[in-house]
Amino acid sequence: MNCVYPKMEEKIATRGIKKKVIASRLGISQRCFYNKLKGVTPFTYQEVEEMQKVFFPDMTKEQIMYKESEDERNTA
Repeated sequence: MNCVYPKMEEKIATRGIKKKVIASRLGISQRCFYNKLKGVTPFTYQEVEEMQKVFFPDMTKEQIMYKESEDERNTA
């Protein structure tokens, strides 16, 4: 998957969080969550707040939502 939120993707994987659990908690479908991770559709502020509060309380919203630039994606 071409993810534009590498920190979030990394933390989801290292913490063993199921993406379907996050989607369910946010009240959206898995497909919608994947589209948000790929940057097709944006995360709402409420979604970011909920993820930070429930799944990433040790991280700031800015850390979670760090967005990889096009240049960084092309060099990876």
